[in-house]
Amino acid sequence: MDIPEGYWGIYKNAKNLPLERFDPFRTIINEFGTKIGHITQFSPMRGKRPFEHQNNEELPEDIHIPEEDSFCKIVEGSLPAVVLSKGNETCNHPLSITPEKKSWSNFSAISIVNLFTPMARVLYEHTKKIEEIEDRSVGIGLVHLLTKHYDTFSEVPIEEVRDLLKTTQIAHRNCITELMNKYKTERLATMHFFNIGEEAGASICHLHSQTYIYANEGHSHGWVSLGFLSVPDFHKKKMKDSNFCLACEIIKKENDTIDPIGQKLHIAERLVYENDEWMVLTAFSPERDGQIRLIPKKHISQFINLDEKQLTDLADALVKANIALDEFVKLADSNMHLLQDRNILIRQENIGYNSGVHMLLDIIPIQRIGGAEIMETYRIATVFPEDVAEIMKLKLKEKGIIPDN
Repeated sequence: MDIPEGYWGIYKNAKNLPLERFDPFRTIINEFGTKIGHITQFSPMRGKRPFEHQNNEELPEDIHIPEEDSFCKIVEGSLPAVVLSKGNETCNHPLSITPEKKSWSNFSAISIVNLFTPMARVLYEHTKKIEEIEDRSVGIGLVHLLTKHYDTFSEVPIEEVRDLLKTTQIAHRNCITELMNKYKTERLATMHFFNIGEEAGASICHLHSQTYIYANEGHSHGWVSLGFLSVPDFHKKKMKDSNFCLACEIIKKENDTIDPIGQKLHIAERLVYENDEWMVLTAFSPERDGQIRLIPKKHISQFINLDEKQLTDLADALVKANIALDEFVKLADSNMHLLQDRNILIRQENIGYNSGVHMLLDIIPIQRIGGAEIMETYRIATVFPEDVAEIMKLKLKEKGIIPDN
């Protein structure tokens, strides 16, 4: 198969590799030697992605209903893919250059290499060391999808969500191991997220997540961490306790919990749902109205290290949290400009940093904003998160999802 330059992250010419640049006026280097600031990644390949939403007038002629999207065609074997994991099994090598057409419908979830990945995955013989790439973007871009077509988490059986998380975890581990071996590095940045809905950035209306794993240390690492790497150390110093973890304090559910900068966190009022392994709360300082935060009850820093019980309970928490958000958006005043589309961000430790980060998941609805809010990390909210949680809990009780007591 003759592969066009850049497809599946395969490049023959190093000059064509995606490029990264930091804004020199908004970038610092933190205590880990990592750049933190605004970064722009130039990746012409991303501009070739298809957009297959039903309301798109430029919908490809061979796609008529959602079940005929490109991911469904990969599952049935009519489009080629580099499949790295299927269910609980490993498939191709993370640096495979052999896409194949094959039916994957016997498995509930698969992980594939992103056809339009924004980094170089495979470099040919003239480029052998990461140092030769300079400011180029190198790593592996992945897509994780359910083999059945679903639009949102709310309609997916919990067992299938769990399978999706498991196959994702297998692909992550294999890609991390291969990148560390290939580039002789102990540090990688992993960005894992869901874009659900066209307004959230999803080009295909088929529930899936994406992962960007970056190998070029010092470039994308600071962008991915968003400053999270530096927060645990600040907390420990502020509290004069080398074992302090704010997330672990929150898990205790003491409603008078005060954070290291002196804010009372109102935990009981913000608690929407919990199971054995996860707490689901409305965000104390939401980026968008209705934002939900999931926190594992055990101190864990990386998605790849979640055990079987944590994965199963995460699937349960994700489905119920998304239903709660669905209901809140339905009830929200039209002036809030909230949409059912949303992003789910996995906030976690980058590989090899050992900062003590307690991983989190943020579910952030799309909300049209403007004004001063586009200038900085600043937000004007219209509903207190305690009130959002009360509305969400009421609707979950009405649906019989949580007990009415």
